[in-house]
Amino acid sequence: MTGRSGPVVDSRPLAVGIDLGTTYSAVAWVNPDGDPEIIPNALGEPLTASVVSFAAGRPIVGAEAKADQARGASEVAYLFKRSMGNPSFQFPLGGEVWSATRLSALVLAHLKEQAEAALGRPVTRAVVTVPEYFTHPERAATIEAGRLAGLDVRRIISEPTSAALAYGLRPGPRTRRVLVYDLGGGTFDVSLVEIGPDEIRVLCTDGNHELGGRDWDDRLAGLVLRAFPAEAAALEDEPGALLVEVERLKRTLSARQSAELRLVVDGRPPLSTRIDRKSFEGASRDLLEQTGQLTGQVLDELGLSWADIHGILPVGGSTRMPMVRDYLEELSGRPPMGGVHPDHAVALGAAAQAAILLEEESAAQLRLAGPSAVPAEPILRLSAPRRVSGVVAHSLGMIAENSTGDRYVNSVLLPRNQRIPCTETRPYQFELDGGGEELLEVYLTQGETDDPSTCVYLGRYLVTRFPPGGRRKVIVDVAYAYDENVLVGVTATERSSGAPLAVTVAELPEDVPGRFLQPPVRSVAREPMTVYLAFDLSGSMSGLPLNEAKRAAETFVSQLDLTTTAVGLIAFSDRVRAEQQATSNAAVIERAIRGLVVGSTGYGNATHPFDELRQLLAGSAGRRFGVVLADGVWSNQSRAVKQAQHCHRDGIDVVAVGFGGADQGFLRRIASSTEQALFTDLGELSSVFGTIAREITEGATRP
Repeated sequence: MTGRSGPVVDSRPLAVGIDLGTTYSAVAWVNPDGDPEIIPNALGEPLTASVVSFAAGRPIVGAEAKADQARGASEVAYLFKRSMGNPSFQFPLGGEVWSATRLSALVLAHLKEQAEAALGRPVTRAVVTVPEYFTHPERAATIEAGRLAGLDVRRIISEPTSAALAYGLRPGPRTRRVLVYDLGGGTFDVSLVEIGPDEIRVLCTDGNHELGGRDWDDRLAGLVLRAFPAEAAALEDEPGALLVEVERLKRTLSARQSAELRLVVDGRPPLSTRIDRKSFEGASRDLLEQTGQLTGQVLDELGLSWADIHGILPVGGSTRMPMVRDYLEELSGRPPMGGVHPDHAVALGAAAQAAILLEEESAAQLRLAGPSAVPAEPILRLSAPRRVSGVVAHSLGMIAENSTGDRYVNSVLLPRNQRIPCTETRPYQFELDGGGEELLEVYLTQGETDDPSTCVYLGRYLVTRFPPGGRRKVIVDVAYAYDENVLVGVTATERSSGAPLAVTVAELPEDVPGRFLQPPVRSVAREPMTVYLAFDLSGSMSGLPLNEAKRAAETFVSQLDLTTTAVGLIAFSDRVRAEQQATSNAAVIERAIRGLVVGSTGYGNATHPFDELRQLLAGSAGRRFGVVLADGVWSNQSRAVKQAQHCHRDGIDVVAVGFGGADQGFLRRIASSTEQALFTDLGELSSVFGTIAREITEGATRP
């Protein structure tokens, strides 16, 4: 890069990487030597303040806007990244009302202009980073901000993944398992990443997009306000000026044990106080512990300990605080990893991702050109991984009724931490009235619990254009997908005809989510169902049988309409234990399935699941099922048959599935009918369980 001394002569296509930060942003490119490099702004600085000012009557971004903020000017916007995708955020500036998207577009346009001035070339394509924990609306708003800034956003990439890519460019062991601890100005993300020679793969992620360095600033501001109780009200009236001074104080405390703060309020003599690092660290310890809790959750979800990772990679300007570095060493038992500048890593990784995309585009064009075409020179150095695979940070779900029909729940359909892109297809029961105006409403959500009040609502998806055929009940297979940018797409098919259905997205009604906090008002009765999978976990299930049983259980759950069906899990051998109470949350069900362990209830065959099944299903409305899996001969078969018959009399449908050494005659006696007794090979177990689930779902559509 020649900087401002002259234009770069390079015929290769150019795409930059942009770290669009809450407090500071950066832009980078891959230089002609194949190395990602930060592009400095007009002041020669690597970072640009994500602040917009209209104090001069026109939009100004960066250092000048930051200076206006420090002077207490009212026409200044900052921290708006925290409101990306929020339609209710409105900020008055320069006689207009601005959304977070439009303000972010001003920052992106400024970075674009700075890059063009430095490189001497037009910049039209970019990879833009977002916090891992950004939801669909926030990611879509970021892409729109890029469009408004005149950029073709080729990819949205998460900040921890981007930082891991920057780290992966450095020589190191063949495969490294790294915990990326990303504490920026306004967000916190933690991701466990596996860095190999050819691929960077995110294994698991968690985070909080409302926790970041600005929260440490607020704690420091609290110490300042307590030092000047008489002037506190006046200081709070000028929050921008106070926060700028507090940010300076925080940076000083990262280098010194104490620092002096001076403030001018209402033209009075300057206020002065000295704050020590120890007081600051004590006031913000709980913030650190919040990050530690999320970090621990990532390790727990994968069943790993600190000994299983190579180290922690600190990313984001806030990780330069000594308290953060000390805390990371306290958590992991080793110093945090170095080698990548925490302020630059995200932008550098985004630039590398942009180069990878350009190389893929060039390779695709080469294939079209035929064998005589000359391959282009690689943009990145050969040591860089060429594949980046992330995971979804948020489970995808839809609003449904619980099994008793007395409250709405968020039914998780596509659990988080699946590799992207990914698709999950779920059946949905629907009754057509034959009038030709049929409309299936799907309220799509992102959230981890069944509480509708804690979800992010992505939209009201309308499924229409059903094939004609009069009044009837149908199964609609709805496919939910995350693309490479972790944006959501929905398609639907009518099962019996295979006809694709139209899916459109409508605005959410004003009473959402309030309406889902009230009891449901049913216009069409949809029969609820509760199903318990009861698995024999005796010693003979060790190894491959248990793995196939888990896979069969996951297939079973994937074929159920979880808006009407709750699923639970029972383990039995010498003892019986309910591993999971019935729920419509697919993430919870699948976690319970993965947790099944041979020997958890003993290694023999001394007991049966039917007493537990009757007790668990006693209060469930609608149809009730017990799907029992056995691979051998139970010790007390006569007792088991007797108790199974009690289930039959109570209206519980028992489906018995056996393989291996299971007694086929016994299976017929415990099943509710001979058709519900199934003997199969181990390799066909998933297929059998999928068929059972489809028949349960389709059986619920009978008039």
